[in-house]
Amino acid sequence: MNLEAHQQAALIQAVTDEVMRRLEQMKQDQSTVTKKRAVLLSMESLPELESMLNPHVEVSYYEASMRDCDLLIIPKVCLQLLANLANGLSAGPRERFVLTMLLKGRQVVVLEEGLLYRKYKATAPIHLYKLYEGFAHQLSNYGIRTIKTAELLSVCQENRSGAAVSVETSAENMSHQDPKQEVKQLQHDQQQSDAQLRCSLTRTHTEATASSCTIPQVSTAEPTEAMTPEVLTSKVITEAVVKKFRQSHHRDEIVISKRSIITPLAQDYLRMQQMQVHRR
Repeated sequence: MNLEAHQQAALIQAVTDEVMRRLEQMKQDQSTVTKKRAVLLSMESLPELESMLNPHVEVSYYEASMRDCDLLIIPKVCLQLLANLANGLSAGPRERFVLTMLLKGRQVVVLEEGLLYRKYKATAPIHLYKLYEGFAHQLSNYGIRTIKTAELLSVCQENRSGAAVSVETSAENMSHQDPKQEVKQLQHDQQQSDAQLRCSLTRTHTEATASSCTIPQVSTAEPTEAMTPEVLTSKVITEAVVKKFRQSHHRDEIVISKRSIITPLAQDYLRMQQMQVHRR
């Protein structure tokens, strides 16, 4: 009986030791798996962010040789980086790395305090400021989150499995769409984006020049039949078009379509040459 009891006790102890060993191994494996690799997209050292993140993630600074990460943190976004990312331009290694991480479905966050265009809000022309504000909004459409520094730890501890499932579901849904319809939709969205950008830039340039020069008045009155030159029907009337017309017709007035748009340089040329503009 004593021998049997001794064997049972030894067996229980062996099983207990094996269970504890496996639990410890599972704990270590889980710690290794869940600890994310975070990359700071910064040329300067940020010890405060490092000390805050190090207990939770493996922190490193961006290098051109890097090819992947779990979490990309952008502490500061200059005007050039903001414009390039908003327009999907891979102008350099930084932009290329950010866009690649987005395409791979990685977490990309921007610190709200690092959006440098916002410090010019009190002095910037309203349309120019809105242009960059639109760029920042476009980043969110691409999946880049803008957060406060205080929210960074909670983002680091988020589980991305749900997001991955969402991306896979979206991709599966897209695969069932008509390819031709999808291409048309993408072309339509791109045309709208380009039109909004051109409109914003044109308004900004026009307002900047309005205070320093007088744009020639466009007369809506019909010119007399005897003096009526040919009608310029181009959608956009450029300086080159106006110069060519004046050299070939030797007139101090032009007639353009009601829907034509005169570029700022063409307006300056008309004003300097004291040419009248009629719309038909």
